[in-house]
Amino acid sequence: MFVRRGRWVYNTRSPVARVLMFVTVVGLIGFYLYVSDTGQWSESELRDAVHEAAGDLEAQPQRVHFGYDSLIRDAIEATDEGPVADLVIRPTDDDTKGGVVGSPTEDSFEISAAHMSETFCLRLSPPEPPRALGKTPTVRLTAQVSQGDC
Repeated sequence: MFVRRGRWVYNTRSPVARVLMFVTVVGLIGFYLYVSDTGQWSESELRDAVHEAAGDLEAQPQRVHFGYDSLIRDAIEATDEGPVADLVIRPTDDDTKGGVVGSPTEDSFEISAAHMSETFCLRLSPPEPPRALGKTPTVRLTAQVSQGDC
């Protein structure tokens, strides 16, 4: 398998060495394809993850520890669709509902991924409850997902 001519090298005449070289090349190509596939979001992965996360948020009451954006990130991460590190979740500052200024009836978040132009709007109601020291509120959410900006 190895021949020593001042250093150790593969003996290309050995069938075992040829198999090892072939397996090494195939393994490296497979690893490269795996890393490049899981390294970025595709449009379908992001769409599926946002819709699945919205369904999961509605399925049962949620404890709001760190805010709705943290709940959304955790729900999308639980879908195992893409790299959560590239996820961009921006709350929108829309305090008007139907042109009337007042207390909002929902919170809106724009969800996208780095290096993608695709954006989804996730609307959660009721609005995020105010944080009280030592208390973690539990809410039953209603989620609506639409494609595009909020």
